[in-house]
Amino acid sequence: MDNLDRDFSKLEQQASNGVASGGKRLRILIADDHALIRDALAEVIQANSNHEVLVADSLKEAHDVMRNTPAIDIVLLDLNMPDMEGVRSVEATAKLSGTGAVVLFSGNAPRDVVLQALAKGAKGFIPKSMRLAALLNALGIVAMGEIYLPASMLGSENDPAYSTRRSVGGGAALNEKETEILRFVVAGMSNKEIARRTTSTEVRVKMHMRTLCKKLGVGNRTGAAIKARELGVC
Repeated sequence: MDNLDRDFSKLEQQASNGVASGGKRLRILIADDHALIRDALAEVIQANSNHEVLVADSLKEAHDVMRNTPAIDIVLLDLNMPDMEGVRSVEATAKLSGTGAVVLFSGNAPRDVVLQALAKGAKGFIPKSMRLAALLNALGIVAMGEIYLPASMLGSENDPAYSTRRSVGGGAALNEKETEILRFVVAGMSNKEIARRTTSTEVRVKMHMRTLCKKLGVGNRTGAAIKARELGVC
């Protein structure tokens, strides 16, 4: 097994466990003005993981908690709190978070708003309707440095961006299959999940990943996901 395969296997195992690298205990801040959703989610996460969960009912309180609490790993930020000012508030929160990750957390968010937020430092979008197991998995993926997006945020083959935004610079370009696989990687899917979605095999997906990493000039799928967002490929 080469180094790239080992990286893939390690990432997939960590993501399937729904925790960060090495089983790290995450410190998560949920900022949401809906008390029922916020408190219930905090209770459920703590009951089903070893993570520590803090809560805030406004952007101001969230920023106060972040200033007074060291090493918050992930901030789940509701886009619709009364004192939120759209992407500008997301950017301010991302700057305040330091090495932590800010993830949009909302019942609904327009795709263009999510993409703008990613450009300003957000590390993904988690819908409030997500099942607990998938939520814990998404948190683990974000904690590993991945950008998490649900599949519904990814565009389709009918999206003009799917076929026209494939240049990755340096004379390299991705074909449609590579672009499709990269979209699923950005969404945090494992090789097994990607194989199922593309009616392929895990071995063939790994082969595509090797080519993707080479074209993007990165060493593993984490780097591929980040590079894809930087270049606007996905």
